[in-house]
Amino acid sequence: MNGQGEMRRASMLQLIMAGTLCVAVNIYISYTGYISYYLTNVIGFGVVMAGSFVTMFRIWDAFTDVGMGILVDRTNTKWGKFRPYMAIGGIGAFIISNIMIYVPPHIPEGNVRKYIFILIYMLFVLFTTMQASGLRAAAQVMTEDPKQRVTYGMINGIFLTILYSAIPILVFSYIMPLTRGFNLEFFKKLLLITSTVSLVCTILSIIAFSGKDMKKTEKDGLKKDKFNFKDAILLLKSNRPLQLLVLSAGTDKLATVLQGNATVVVIMYAIVAGNSRLSSAANSYTMIPSILMILLGLGAVGRKFGAKRSLWFSSWGGILVGVLSIALWIFGNPSTLSFPGYEGFHGWTFFTIGYLILWCIMKGLNLVATNSLNPMLADVIDYEYYCSGKYCPGTIGAVFNLADKIISSIGPTVVAILCAMIGFSKELPSVDTAYSGSLFAIGLLGMYGLSLVGLIVNVISLKFYDLTPERMAEVRKGIAERKVEE
Repeated sequence: MNGQGEMRRASMLQLIMAGTLCVAVNIYISYTGYISYYLTNVIGFGVVMAGSFVTMFRIWDAFTDVGMGILVDRTNTKWGKFRPYMAIGGIGAFIISNIMIYVPPHIPEGNVRKYIFILIYMLFVLFTTMQASGLRAAAQVMTEDPKQRVTYGMINGIFLTILYSAIPILVFSYIMPLTRGFNLEFFKKLLLITSTVSLVCTILSIIAFSGKDMKKTEKDGLKKDKFNFKDAILLLKSNRPLQLLVLSAGTDKLATVLQGNATVVVIMYAIVAGNSRLSSAANSYTMIPSILMILLGLGAVGRKFGAKRSLWFSSWGGILVGVLSIALWIFGNPSTLSFPGYEGFHGWTFFTIGYLILWCIMKGLNLVATNSLNPMLADVIDYEYYCSGKYCPGTIGAVFNLADKIISSIGPTVVAILCAMIGFSKELPSVDTAYSGSLFAIGLLGMYGLSLVGLIVNVISLKFYDLTPERMAEVRKGIAERKVEE
């Protein structure tokens, strides 16, 4: 609220345009989900090294997030805190991502090629970190209205549903048939779409931020605290609601990363079910129902009862659906999975119908859980300001990302190590790999097992999370009173 007690709000168009930042950031994350194949098939890394590479650089990415968050909170220009970095990051990521794919193949095979790729990738991570600087703080920057914050989370969820449904369709139904594998041509074609969409969405989000992300003055109640890495870690140590959100987000992100992991997708659809294109078919069939689930979970439950209740509802529902899904794959017949218009379709089967229903509900519930965290993090930013008088959206968002990325970064390494343990030490499983029970177990763990772990962590964390709608009303009242006094 401002000094006159008026609640700061955003228009629906501003919320929608701000939500495109999640597309700009996550489409690069989706792209790097295939990067293990680029490392093994083009650059020349071994399987375990490729998986470890992805993990190490997600951790590097996490620490650059903290540095960026601290830098953002020390920034106070006429263009605001976030927009300068979002602009530089968006343009830089577009340029460096293309250099990363096009340049290394022209360097002779060997360590020099690997070292140059690593240096380029480090730059890519820095620019995407700058681009994403406003992502976690967007709900707090855009509005103080708790219902609008939930609406922003709902918009994010819808965008991510469309994005993560469209990518497998694009990859397995259009690009893979042309390139016949995860080769250099595959990565060039996918990058053209990825980098262009990301840049356009970044521009749209910057426009949305323009009326909200403005220079702060002492009159606005801004304290000019100088944060450093030690302060950031102390912030995580002292802010209990932030700790609980970090734990929930990290385990949820680990599950999301693995469900979209290219190796897990290949194992479950190409090797176990028998057709890699089934992944794109499943996503096309479940996209609209998943969006409806988000509208129900965040649009109905979240707006009326708060994001915390939405997270509780979606976590318990996800646990039930996850257990049923594992049982279906174990006791059902995955080879009968088929869809109209795809090779091998001879009518609807019990497994196909059961899989579609469960996968649709699970995707919707997972997205409700993930995007409930955005409005909850906005509350945490307000809560810290209320408790300490420090307005630090950049640092809180960065600390959130730090733990989130460290936890979720282990996914690619886990998959790579498990594959190496059963004989895939030089190359990852492909669409031509024969079925085995060991591969099936790895696929189930990636698709459902770790998702269940994340949802159980959510349920436990929520028992101790006390920023209810009633508590946040007190927090916002306290902030407004402090500004009047100052």
